[in-house]
Amino acid sequence: MTSTALIDSWASYGPRPDKDPEERFTLQHLLEDMEWAGISAALVRHTQMAQYDVMHVNLRLIQEIAPHRNKLFPCWTVLPHHFGDFPAPKELISQMKRNDVRAVYFQPAANAYPVVKELLSPLARVLNPGRTLILTTFEQLGSNYNSIISFCKIFHKCPILIGQVSWGEQRLVTAVMNSCPNVHIEFHLLQANRAVEHFAEKFGINRLLFGTGLMHHSPGAARGFIDWTLLNEKETAQFSGGNIMRLLQSPHTIPAQSPSTPDSYISAASMQKPLSGLILDAHCHVLDDGLNCGGKGYVMIRGDIENMITLNKRMGITAAAMMSWSGTVCMDVSAGNALIENITDRFPGQVIGLSSCDPTHQSAEEINEVCMHLHKKKLFCGLKPYYTNNLSYAHPLYEPYFKFADTENLYGLFHVAPASGGMDAIHTLAQKYPGMTIIIAHSGGRWAFARQVAHAVNTYPNVMAELTLTPVPNGIIEWLCAQTGSDRILFGTDAPMRDPRPQLGWCVYTRLSQTDKEKILGLNFKTVLQRSAQGRALRL
Repeated sequence: MTSTALIDSWASYGPRPDKDPEERFTLQHLLEDMEWAGISAALVRHTQMAQYDVMHVNLRLIQEIAPHRNKLFPCWTVLPHHFGDFPAPKELISQMKRNDVRAVYFQPAANAYPVVKELLSPLARVLNPGRTLILTTFEQLGSNYNSIISFCKIFHKCPILIGQVSWGEQRLVTAVMNSCPNVHIEFHLLQANRAVEHFAEKFGINRLLFGTGLMHHSPGAARGFIDWTLLNEKETAQFSGGNIMRLLQSPHTIPAQSPSTPDSYISAASMQKPLSGLILDAHCHVLDDGLNCGGKGYVMIRGDIENMITLNKRMGITAAAMMSWSGTVCMDVSAGNALIENITDRFPGQVIGLSSCDPTHQSAEEINEVCMHLHKKKLFCGLKPYYTNNLSYAHPLYEPYFKFADTENLYGLFHVAPASGGMDAIHTLAQKYPGMTIIIAHSGGRWAFARQVAHAVNTYPNVMAELTLTPVPNGIIEWLCAQTGSDRILFGTDAPMRDPRPQLGWCVYTRLSQTDKEKILGLNFKTVLQRSAQGRALRL
């Protein structure tokens, strides 16, 4: 295990609206998941703070975590007292000291008040002198640069931890951190490629914190940034727990804790070693050499092949099924296919090629030429259509592409979206092309979608589920395996749009048997590949 304690800066528990019936939510669940993942302590909030009387729930939190104050540190929600439903600032500080509360959470959006100095100054006058740690989110501050900066400057002496930042908000968070040196960030949703290392280089490791997003999100996913870190030992210790304890001004010494039930995967990961055995990434992209962006808001630091291979080796990934970004999302199909052909030539055995196709730019003859060259001559195993052409996958224009895959027993990776015909298109393809393996991308991203995927997998023998997506819902992989069997589920990362390490950690720290994990992490995809002559030629 790592030599320093993992201390979670972003955790909550409790009932809430819109909870899926399968989601874990209780305090006992939180404690169990922390123990399972080897998390020693956590700064914790109660989810009812966003639903009910805030001070009532603050005090409820203190009562409920009382037996666990050696590992759970309370974070209270606070709001201006002007409305008559919350204590005045001096009384608030008195109660915080009485209950040893060292962090507060601001939720202006949920509590329906504006981010203005007139309302917040009384709280600033009592929180700034003690440099109290403040938690909030961009969403709660209106996701507006000016309101975020205004808030951070009102509480200019307080360290401010912005949580739940998305990988798509890198430019916004960079601008905010440039302007406000008191801003810190945690990374459970900030899964941008090499995000921790990039922000450490740009702003210093002391402004970066480990957070899991428990109970909604997988703690194992958050561990990925630590288990396969590129930071040095001192930086890792600060990120893992040192920074949050410093900001809490806590006198406690928290011991490191091993995961409660380690198999060989968890043992290797928790000791910061690459995984051994067959590890196949069934879903990733790549940028042209030297690039750091896929266009628009898609910042992908070091998203080219050399840097992706370096990170894959750090994790223990044997090979990755790779498609271009330009040929899929950008619909620059010819350029994207040329890039992947070049990369498979340069990195044989480490890259599994997928072709791109877009019938709005290609004729049937051109699609057939691509198939003959990339799949027959270059032995590409997979096909990657994409929905940004607003064409249903079931449209007749796609027939040459999928008919070829059906005949050759190749597989297709499908990102399901309304523009692509939704799940109806998947059902149509599964029936029409039984020789083509249909892999549904992002199957683990949402509970409602996972149910649709499970139905399709159980209906058609040629349909499988690939997991990757940023939300990494806690427990959804185990649920999918229970519904479909573990031999129909595939590990994927969607790198470099998102960092691959949280996606691998999400799978590694599941409550599944080692045998099930071996299937998900590599053996299932190997079976898919070996259905075709192209895949058998890989000799995995």
